Amino acid sequence: MEKMDGKVIVITGGSSGMGAAMAKDFVTRGAKVAIFDLDEEKGNHLVAEAGDAAAYYKIDVTSKAEIKKGIQSVEEKYGPLTTLVNSAGVSKMVPFLESTEELWDLTMDVNLKATFLCCQIAIERMLEHGGGEILNMSSLSGKKASSWQTIYCASKFGVQGLTQSIAKEFADQNIRVNSICPGIVYTEMWEKLKHEYARKRNIDPEEVMDYFKGNIPMHRLVEMKDVINAAVFLLTEKASYLTGQSINLVGGEWMD
Repeated sequence: MEKMDGKVIVITGGSSGMGAAMAKDFVTRGAKVAIFDLDEEKGNHLVAEAGDAAAYYKIDVTSKAEIKKGIQSVEEKYGPLTTLVNSAGVSKMVPFLESTEELWDLTMDVNLKATFLCCQIAIERMLEHGGGEILNMSSLSGKKASSWQTIYCASKFGVQGLTQSIAKEFADQNIRVNSICPGIVYTEMWEKLKHEYARKRNIDPEEVMDYFKGNIPMHRLVEMKDVINAAVFLLTEKASYLTGQSINLVGGEWMD
């Protein structure tokens, strides 16, 4: 098992989905993990499972002041921040002409603005401490456009540009910034999205996941272990010469 001893990791959106899976795994590797999320019930439940090596903070990651205060609290508890994982995200599938300004604002705030703010504050701290690494959870939709996901795609394409720009600026200051672009990971988010996708394709919601599998060369969805393995690789010395890169976790569906 690749160890993460000495790492102090903040995971946004860490109360559920991929963020929670990474949080639980990183603790077993020796890391101290802080979860930034608005879901107190799930956040506290996860911390109760993980023990003293994990802490939950109720943080609105679209607020610079709250992020700054949260990271200060994390450093007081665990020591200098070494690692940031931006996993908070929202997604809704809707035809372009039905897409509202409110949905645009929400999606951009959570998926892109929050990533920008968290990266900015984390890098300020990392420069003080001599470096660190950032992992931005993007999506296949940050590489490949999809109908009915105009706003989501725009936000994730933005995450890709943000990741690469920051990586280039701080590459010579011991700060690495990379992203993961998963395809379909069957999380709670997809419990809702599968009904929206079923409407798009005019199929039964229970047929959606099999439909996706049929279009993936490996004929399976992304598993949590796939996400964790890629994250651990990017956040440890195994990837010490990688920055500004993205790993496509798509089972061969997209090769760019």
